[in-house]
Amino acid sequence: MAASINDLPNEILEFVFNLLPPYQDLELCAAVCKRWNLLAKNVKARKKLTLQKGLIDFNLCWKEILNESTPQIAARFAHASSLHRHSMYVFGGASSYDTTFNDLWKFDLSRREWIRPISMGTYPSPKAGASLVCHNDLLILYGGWRHAYTPFHMCTLIDELHVYNIGENRWTILNPTYGPPPMTGHSATVHHNKMILFGGYQKNMESLSTSNDIWVLDLDDLTWKEPAVSMLKPPPRYGQFQMAIGEDHILVLGGTGGVNRVFNDAWLLDMQSDTWVWKRVNIKNKKGTVTHNWCYPACNVGSKVIVLGPTSPNDFQIIRPSRPAGLQPPTVGQHRNRIGMAPAVPSPRVEPNIPRNNQNQAPSLPPPQPTAAPPLPGPSASSSNDSGTKSVSTTNNAHAEAKPGPSGLRPALSPSSGRLLLRTLPTIRNAYPRQSSEDDHLPKRFNQQPPEQNHMGMAAFSVPPTNPPPNATSRVRPDRVRVMEEKLSAIRRAKEAEQQQPQLQQHAEPSPLDERPKAGSHELNTGNNDHKNLGLANTAENDPVTPKRVKRNGLAIYVCDVSNLLSTGGEEPSIEWHEPKNSGLIAGAPDHYTFSTMVSGNGELIVFGGLNKNNKSETLCVSNSIHLLTVPTTVV
Repeated sequence: MAASINDLPNEILEFVFNLLPPYQDLELCAAVCKRWNLLAKNVKARKKLTLQKGLIDFNLCWKEILNESTPQIAARFAHASSLHRHSMYVFGGASSYDTTFNDLWKFDLSRREWIRPISMGTYPSPKAGASLVCHNDLLILYGGWRHAYTPFHMCTLIDELHVYNIGENRWTILNPTYGPPPMTGHSATVHHNKMILFGGYQKNMESLSTSNDIWVLDLDDLTWKEPAVSMLKPPPRYGQFQMAIGEDHILVLGGTGGVNRVFNDAWLLDMQSDTWVWKRVNIKNKKGTVTHNWCYPACNVGSKVIVLGPTSPNDFQIIRPSRPAGLQPPTVGQHRNRIGMAPAVPSPRVEPNIPRNNQNQAPSLPPPQPTAAPPLPGPSASSSNDSGTKSVSTTNNAHAEAKPGPSGLRPALSPSSGRLLLRTLPTIRNAYPRQSSEDDHLPKRFNQQPPEQNHMGMAAFSVPPTNPPPNATSRVRPDRVRVMEEKLSAIRRAKEAEQQQPQLQQHAEPSPLDERPKAGSHELNTGNNDHKNLGLANTAENDPVTPKRVKRNGLAIYVCDVSNLLSTGGEEPSIEWHEPKNSGLIAGAPDHYTFSTMVSGNGELIVFGGLNKNNKSETLCVSNSIHLLTVPTTVV
């Protein structure tokens, strides 16, 4: 009697279904019979519950999809992505060569391959930083930015509204008479038949600024409106994460308001009444929160929010690709040449406009020593302060008192004329050398470097630069350098010992033909072998092998519980960050990419694209790889 697959018990058949991709293949199995339909639904629900439990227990694993079939999507960052049934749609983005895309790609999650839809209609313009949401069988695309066509000019903000019909493969552009201004870096979610936009970097009239406004698009008649909002609002920001909580609430996490304004707060928007009300959310366990929550991917799985980010504040970096030869930004103190303006003459003494926490604080770098000059006549600084005397020059022209500078030193006098010697000011790094007040908050230009040192300062986040200038003093602590050298030498000696191990075994186990050693050579060979074995033993005792660790330049996982936002007991809304294990790092994590996207699938999270900078070679790496975050499969 022949056995069939239906003869298998439910437990075995459900395990087989669990090995299939939880998309089209599982739906096809559910259409066979009622028994298979019930088992397929159980598998789909169990995958979601298992992922939520894995996020709490930190029982997760990374899987990279290696697909060499054609066609292949180009590497990009700052793109827009959305999930529709069994596919992830990706639109636009930017490359590292001052170009933006306007292509639409579909990644089939069942077959794990890219598909380029043959679309018709009015295509959107090339752009990055747009929002893309899915409603029924429509994709709604709004906003974004694109590179300027001339060097040293700002990027252009876009206010185009496009709708893509997935069934017809057709783009349609909408030109409403009333709507939001051109923007980028905003967030969007769908509630019932409405798309809600919040924040972003906007262009109002001729000024550029961050925003905390709310715009609503009616998806039935495709018209914009601006609802009435309470006086209490979140600070203006862009690059935040937004998710729907229930049917009438929105949660906003993180974002940035510009230089030195990175937000790690949370806000809840109540849309039940005619006047929408903002509420500040209490955050529990702030130690487990991500340090820079504004340019890294995030998504929600049920009542959990997952954010990918750096393991520490020092891992964050602002990335700017190199420009082609001959296209260098203007030097500090030189304005851009605009229409109707003559080129400005550089001033001999220009201090970069860097925001400081304390204006009276002395600069971090010590001032350079003055040229050789005789000491100041008169009493020293300490004695002059005690007695109240003043140091006056003895030349014909009387000069004012030489007051101490910020560092406490007095300026030197010329031995011949007695005049004050002008000391050169210490060089202060400018993290934003664009010299334009319009785009101080906009991370749209990733290709402008400081003109002289070719390094990126971290003034916006109060951390040292990744590649300090050559004339700057080294700030690396000697003990850390010594520890790193010891680890490297231990690994090197361990590898040499492993290479010598087979040779020692061959000498220790001679062949039967060589059992009778020649006279006079036995003691010599024995002594050599003993010497090698003794050296190997000393190496193993003194230099232990460093255990293999998870790479530190990968993206860490941060999990936030938002189940207590809509508590009915009259308590204030609150969220809680889970304490990450192993600093949130898991073996096989994607590299430290920023401006990538992450969407939530069936029992897995899909991460695509991003921008990374190699600190050693100062080169940029734009990715088109796909990583899946899921729960490891176990067989009992």
